[in-house]
Amino acid sequence: MSASSARLIAEVAFPGAAIGLGAGVVAGGVAAVAGLSPGYVALTTLGLGLPLALFGAGYDLLLASGRLRLGGVTPAVLYWLPAFPVSRLIHEMLLDVGLGREVGLPEALLPFLAYQAILSAGFAIGFLWLHEHLGPLWWPRIRDHNPVAARYVSLYTRQAAALESRKRAGGESSRKKRGR
Repeated sequence: MSASSARLIAEVAFPGAAIGLGAGVVAGGVAAVAGLSPGYVALTTLGLGLPLALFGAGYDLLLASGRLRLGGVTPAVLYWLPAFPVSRLIHEMLLDVGLGREVGLPEALLPFLAYQAILSAGFAIGFLWLHEHLGPLWWPRIRDHNPVAARYVSLYTRQAAALESRKRAGGESSRKKRGR
């Protein structure tokens, strides 16, 4: 892989990775507000943020390859259904390492994973919402040299034009109904 293609991939993966890392920062902030030790805060920030960043980048790479639909709620929820519990499991294991405890799986592993899977739907929706706001700010900046970003900008531009056309058509029909 050339340096330029690695750069293009990294650019495409940036929104998802940034959101995942941001989620780790938020979790670390919550740990700090809860009064936990600085070590615990750092372990939470990185131990959860890094796996979520990697999975977030993976989400973007699946979008770029066409395996996931841009803006789709169901694909995002299905993607995060296993990815979020795995991230939480990694987080728990890194906490064990960092706090000097014996590394082990949670005692009630299946209930732990089931609960994390339930939480994953909420995370997926929040991730998608942020992705739909961060991506359209990022992709136009790189579209001139990144064909995937150019494709995304084109899709969003067509969608906006179609929505505007429907809005105008709806406004004209309501004026006709009122007799104007």
